Amino acid sequence: MTVIDLIKAHIQTGSVCHWILREFYHSPTRFAFALGRSLICTKMLTGRYWPIQVRVAAGQKFRVHCSPSQKVQLKGILSVIHWGGLDSPSSLTLGAESRFVLLGDFEVGPGVHILVSPRALLKIAGRLNASASGITCNTRIMVEDSVEIGHDSIIAWDVYISDSNWHDIKGVQKIAPVSIGSNVWISHGVSILRGVTIPSRCIVGAKSLVTSVIGFERALIAGIPATVRKTGVEWSR
Repeated sequence: MTVIDLIKAHIQTGSVCHWILREFYHSPTRFAFALGRSLICTKMLTGRYWPIQVRVAAGQKFRVHCSPSQKVQLKGILSVIHWGGLDSPSSLTLGAESRFVLLGDFEVGPGVHILVSPRALLKIAGRLNASASGITCNTRIMVEDSVEIGHDSIIAWDVYISDSNWHDIKGVQKIAPVSIGSNVWISHGVSILRGVTIPSRCIVGAKSLVTSVIGFERALIAGIPATVRKTGVEWSR
């Protein structure tokens, strides 16, 4: 066992020190740049460099665009991670007087872009009991009023979530809040539009278009438009 291994064994897994040591051990030069990005992103979101609450993996890029008047509450770690050999930049944009709340650890893969408009709210509960909670890659979340995502939910690739049509259509409500419960599995290629509520422990099937409130927990939801195909489903990682 090397000295590094001995030190790692006595540092709490998941802590900032464990993350720094692990990443530095694998690639000192690349991690030096990643550590710099992590410190800068943490400062932009929290107003301080330490403790590090945005962890950008070596080789990944994460762009934070903040209005000076945004309100950020980070009670977990926002990790920007590798997935599938991709290295596309990800981003978080917070408009004036917007609110971004993170209550537990949450992972963001490559090509994930999150926009919170002025005075809008994005609340992500993050990890609570599961091994992880997060977004795989190539996904957009666009918030004009309110989007909330519960604990331990996972979002696959090529997903679109928005509470707004982003254009006015006569006779059609433009904006309505989106609520996604805890332990929800959103499969790849799903679109979740304004006014949608997805209860806890549901599965949303691949390529589904969700346009309305779903009335059952533990439901398999699928189709265009998505409907409840089965109830009483159980899933785990």
